[in-house]
Amino acid sequence: MSDSNSMSDTEMKHTCIIIDDMKSHQLLLSQMAEICGLEVIGIGENGKEAIDLFDSSKPDIVFLDMRMPKYDGFYAIDGIQKISETAKIIAVTADTTTDTFGRLTSMHVPVLSKPYSMDTLKKIVIDQFPSEK
Repeated sequence: MSDSNSMSDTEMKHTCIIIDDMKSHQLLLSQMAEICGLEVIGIGENGKEAIDLFDSSKPDIVFLDMRMPKYDGFYAIDGIQKISETAKIIAVTADTTTDTFGRLTSMHVPVLSKPYSMDTLKKIVIDQFPSEK
């Protein structure tokens, strides 16, 4: 039996991984994703870990910080899209420059701008699964 905040037993729970080099951002986004009904199945700290986690766990959604040391978000997007051209990647960034948004748009990656609200997170997750609206 499920309560009003959880998904029904017949609904599939979507999975996600969260990639961010800051532990506090990992924790916040994990909690918010779970409230949105997602199951967090992995957390990483850089773009290389994002690719490895995606390849091993095949999540439904990747939440990806763009600015990380060593391997950034663009490195991860390139690697993940080589594994799966249809991967659902959401860039999570405070970088509001035209260059970053242009690159992400050309890569077909939606942006969740920091700071974000629960409503914004829910909308961007729902938009990833249009057939379930």
